[in-house]
Order: sequence, then C-alpha cells, then structure tokens
Amino acid sequence: MKKFPFPARDFCLKGQDFSAGRDLVLFCLLKVRINEERREDQMFDNEAMYQYSSVIDAVVHEGITAFRKKGSKGVLAIRDHYAAVEAASENRKGVQFVVRDKGHLQMEHGVKGFIVTSQEALLTEADKITHWTPNVFRWGTYTDDKRQYIKGFDEQNLQQINTFVVDVDTQQVDVAKMLTASMKVLDQTPTFILHTTAGFQLYFVLDAPTFISNANQFKGLRVAKRIAKNIKHAFANELPNVDCGCNDFGFFRAPNTKNVAFLNLESKFQFQELMNWSKEYTAKNNRPGLQLVSKQAATFDATQQPWFDKIVHLTNVQGRKGQLGRNNVMFTLALACYSSGRSKQEALDLLDQFNSRLQAELKNYKEIEKVVHSAYSKRYKGANLEYIESILETYDSGSEMEHSTPFIFAKPGNSVFRKHKKAREVREYSHFAEWESDLESYLEKQITAGKLYLEKSQRELAEETKIPYASLKKVLKQSSKIISKVQGKGRYAKTLLTTIAIVTEQAIRHALDQKKVKQEKYRAFVETFASAVEYVKGKVYSTSNAESLFVRSNVRGDRTAQLVLEQINKVYQTSPSNDLERSRSS
Repeated sequence: MKKFPFPARDFCLKGQDFSAGRDLVLFCLLKVRINEERREDQMFDNEAMYQYSSVIDAVVHEGITAFRKKGSKGVLAIRDHYAAVEAASENRKGVQFVVRDKGHLQMEHGVKGFIVTSQEALLTEADKITHWTPNVFRWGTYTDDKRQYIKGFDEQNLQQINTFVVDVDTQQVDVAKMLTASMKVLDQTPTFILHTTAGFQLYFVLDAPTFISNANQFKGLRVAKRIAKNIKHAFANELPNVDCGCNDFGFFRAPNTKNVAFLNLESKFQFQELMNWSKEYTAKNNRPGLQLVSKQAATFDATQQPWFDKIVHLTNVQGRKGQLGRNNVMFTLALACYSSGRSKQEALDLLDQFNSRLQAELKNYKEIEKVVHSAYSKRYKGANLEYIESILETYDSGSEMEHSTPFIFAKPGNSVFRKHKKAREVREYSHFAEWESDLESYLEKQITAGKLYLEKSQRELAEETKIPYASLKKVLKQSSKIISKVQGKGRYAKTLLTTIAIVTEQAIRHALDQKKVKQEKYRAFVETFASAVEYVKGKVYSTSNAESLFVRSNVRGDRTAQLVLEQINKVYQTSPSNDLERSRSS
C-alpha cells in the first residue's frame, strides 16, 4: 500500500494555512485515523480515499458541516476554523440521510438508516453505506426510541438541490456509450458515474446548489422536478432501461472507494443553463409537464385525442367575464386527465406547465390545486363536449382544421398572432434538421457494435431512409453530425457513412481499452486523452485501411476531424489536481 504522502498534523498546522480545498483538508485529517480503526486488509489506498473525499465534497456543496459537532476526530484548530467559517455563512446547514443496505429502504416500519450532518461522518462511513440522499434536507428525525428508522426526506423538506441523477438499470452498456449519450443530450459528460448492482447511476452535479423555499408554492422545486424528468426522458431515448419513474430527489446509490466508474469533477452544470435546456427540450418534444403514458386499464384515453392536444398548446387563454376563461380550460384538461386514469400529481404538473406558457398566467398556484381537487372529487365523469367545442371556438381560430393550428389570434384589441410549426406528417416538406436527425438515427441503428461505418450507395440510402435524394445530398454535404466519404465513381460509387457520435464513442472506448489492465483499478481517466486523440487521427487521416473514412483528398476531412476532436476535448475537460499527483508519486 502507498505511503501517506505527508503527515496530516504537519500539513494542517503548519502556519495554520487552510487554503487547501475542504476535501483535501478532511482527507488529510481523517485518513490516518480512519485506517487506525481498521484491520490491515481493510485499509484504503490514498488515491481511492482522496477520490472518495473529492466526490463527497463536490456533491454536498457545504450543505452540511465539515466536522461533527460532537466526537470529532479532527484537529481542534482546524475544527474551530471551519466552525467560524460556517457560522459566518448566510446558508444554514442541513442533513442527509443514509442507509447501510438497499433492503433497509423498504422495511415494514419505514426506512431504516441514520442521519448525517457532517462530511466527517460521510468519510468515516466510507464503504459502509449503500444509499444516500445526495441533496440536502432542512431537518431529519427518528421515528422510534432506538433511533433506527428515519423520516424527513419529503421533497417539500428539501433545503438545496446539489445534483440530478439518472438511473440506468442494466449492465449492458459501457462507460463510452454513456459518455456519448451525455454529450449528445447535454453537451457535457456526467460529473461522475457509479456502478450499481443493477447497472449505473449518472450524477450531474451543479456548480452551485439551488436553494428551495416555499415561495410561490415551491415554484423552484417544481422547476427542478421538470428539469429532472426531462433529463431522464432524454437519456431514455439514448440508453436502454433508464428508470424514468424513480424519485427525482430521493435516495440514490452512494459513492464509495470502489464503485466510481467515471470521474470528471470539472464537468459541473449551471442550473440556469439546465432550465434553458429543459424549456427547449419541452418545446421540441411537445412534453407538457410529465409525459402522458397510456395505461392499458384506460379503455378511452381523452389525453390522446386531437382536441386535448390543441387545448393544451393554447397560449392565448384569457380570464375575462362572459367567456370561458383559464379556470374553465384548466378544469376541462383536469377532467380529461381524471377520466383517463392519470394521477392527481400528473394533472397538477401538466396544468402548471400549461399555465406557465399562457400570455396571461394565473399567479396563484393554489388556484390550480383547487381546479384539480374539484376535477378529482368523483362528482364528474369526464370533460364535457360542449365545453370543449366552446373553448376551441373561442381561442383556436382554426378549430375546424383536422390537424395542427398554424395561427392563433388574440380576441379583442390589436391583432397579434403566433405562428406554430405544423405537425411533420401534414407538412409537404421536412426541415433540414429533421432529415439530419433521421439519418443520424438510421446510421446508429444500422452500424453494428464494433463497426465504425456503413457502406451504401446514396440511392439505396435515400430509399431506405425515405429522404428525397436531393435532400440527402444536401444533408451529407452540410451536416455537422454526419460523416461521409464517397468511394468510386458513377453506378459503382459507394458512400461510407458514420456519425460524429459513433467516432467519438469508439475513440473513448479504444482509449479505455488501452488503459484497462485486469490487475489494475480504474485510474485517472484523463490519462487516456492522448490515446483517444491518436485513434481519431488514425481514422481520419490514415490511408492504409478501409476504415479510414477521410483521406487527405476529402475537402471536409480537416473540418470533420476538428469536430470529432472538439467532442473529445469536451469529454476530457478535467486535469489531475496537484494534490492527487502528489499522492500518486509517493
């Protein structure tokens, strides 16, 4: 086992310089003392323990204290320093919940676990806990005299959100595939990925926590939940077995010294940027709040009817007297949800987002709650046809149209209109981005595992993808996602095709394979950067084998290489810290 690089007490007390990161200070103070309590075969190596400390510190965002208030094993001077810093902070400290076994999450008397209020406690519990709440709650308590069962992890008790998590319930994916999916969805890698018994969990840690309050009926929490659901839905389109139904901010697999499959602590996310991404994702995918999933139990699903889709996308509903207003429209939508077997919470989420898109939205969230409560009171069977027709006649100027409404006019006053994109199936032409997306999806399905490209004539490709030949040629020439190279001339010409995402994924996988040694643990991912770059350069510029899609005669070769290398560069944002390097060299 590696020798500890420097005495903890000397490091921490020399000149009382506490400028080092909190993760390093805690690591130095507690590493020796933790190991003193364990048998030799249970001792941690420095790198694994430092990595664990860094992950914990990155996630909790100082939402809990650095040291225990009682029974701390930290040096007194350091404890006093951090106590003073925490006392001066405007942000109050909260609690996190942990359990030592997955089965303890579903005990007869509730969740069996304990409450932690310090990073010191999390470090001393390394490799002992299996699940935790990475997001911080205001308070926690025990429900029994023996202090075995915990409560307080309700969403409305959340104090701060530190991270979003995606749960992938399969082992049939690898790190390269997950990184590629993340680059495609969020243009960043996850902050880290954990192995679980059933698959993986991807953590997307915020660069700063977002604090939750009860202002506007927990509007901040509702926004965060919408982001969480959109992230999970987006990843479900890229990866198999993504659990879209798991609690957004509940218990997740806890990191330990052995289960970190990927780590890039430089890749953190800004909450505002995720909000913007979520809005765009909702607009592009027509997801009003929660995705409404058909249930077999519902013999008639009103939410799948054309009139429901028209009403839920209206933006010009007013609250004037003498006409059907916002409450009437929301009540009709809520009744449709009720009659279709949707839960009350699904109806609330849908109406909350519908309200947020209105030009004149309801300011009081309690009004929405009243509408849903009334619709679910069992006094009504479903939406009224006369109300539906009246709403469409009042607000949808093209209600007689069978398909989507291209224009919506406000009622009285100056003429104001919004143009809405028609549904693709009723348009004569598709947009460039749609053809590009179709071709990218086609290639990802056709290119089998381990292969880099697909070989076809452009005529065959146009027939199989149902993209007009002229449009296909335009996509191949202008796309920043599709890579193509023509070999041969005339009727014998073949086109080699792949995507930026596939090349990037192959490069990452190649680099990881080069690093993987059976006797070694997973080491610093960043060290594989050079290997990934060399792989890309070989595929782009080499002329010695058939898989070289771009020879120097290809005018798009340099640009294509640049695009791939830019993606690789985003994946490898991180660089090893000096402290970690010191630990490695000892």
